[in-house]
Amino acid sequence: MNVRDAYYKSSRTAVALLAVLATGGAMAADDPAAMALAWTTLGTAGGPVANAERSQSANLLSAGSHHWLVDCGDGAVERLAAAKRLAAQVDKVFISHLHMDHIGGLQGLIGLRWMTNAPGVLTVYGPPGTDRLVSGIVESMQPSARVAIALKGGKPHPRPQDVVNVVILRDGSDLTVDGVRVRSVRNSHFDERPGVPADVGTESLSYRFDAGANAVGYTGDTGVSPQVARLFKGVGLVVSEVIDLEGTIANINGPHSPMPPETRPGLIAHLKSQHLTPQQAGDLAAQAGAARLVLTHLAISGPTDAIAPALVARARAAFSGEVRVAHDLDQF
Repeated sequence: MNVRDAYYKSSRTAVALLAVLATGGAMAADDPAAMALAWTTLGTAGGPVANAERSQSANLLSAGSHHWLVDCGDGAVERLAAAKRLAAQVDKVFISHLHMDHIGGLQGLIGLRWMTNAPGVLTVYGPPGTDRLVSGIVESMQPSARVAIALKGGKPHPRPQDVVNVVILRDGSDLTVDGVRVRSVRNSHFDERPGVPADVGTESLSYRFDAGANAVGYTGDTGVSPQVARLFKGVGLVVSEVIDLEGTIANINGPHSPMPPETRPGLIAHLKSQHLTPQQAGDLAAQAGAARLVLTHLAISGPTDAIAPALVARARAAFSGEVRVAHDLDQF
């Protein structure tokens, strides 16, 4: 089967999902010359542990009249409402990778759009495995669909499988969506380390969004990656994950850590090689020649404002532009 233009049919859910391998050249675009980009950090927590101050990773990218989510962690729909946007206004979602703190809010978004009869179809772009994720969400909605039909006296109601499509992206994907050029590269978040294979059946992606003279680079989760640095060359805004590595390791090894001692070395190795310190994020922004660096997906302990000055100072050791530590609902 040619996945470029074929429908991917699940034998368990009988749901038709569009799975397009978008690795060719950019498609024809609407004129983006006058299009402005606005980026809102809906959720700024590095997961998977829930945080009272910060929702899980989610961002709102507004491109002219279009509104997309870039990652969709738990709490995304609620933060979207706080940003004065409805789930029905979002018709595209870009997923960086399939860790739960980046996808936990996707069922709420799909389900609420379906329940409120949102116009059009929601298209979810993401790495291999996104089709299985969405197929499972659609299957979980089938009991609600039967209830909806019963409440309407047997009258037709949109089927969950008819309100969502999936487009599979990979390393090197390059396409144009609603006049915005979108490129993705595989980053180092799933790189091989002792005991963990490099090929896990999916990819962790970083994205670049271009509209006219405006460009945003979004790391998702990654460690140092030459591919990401090349992708971001010339962007005005870099939105990067960040980890307070020393503080996080101290918590993992601390007397009140719930983590079994035998699992700590593997996690610490992952944190050291597959996430970015403030200095590394600053270096990435400097290599890009960006004007502004926004730090999000905050792997920190305590209130954002308590640690923000230290994060900014460390990033500025490598980057001379503006550095901001994002709060939920900040707009750039």
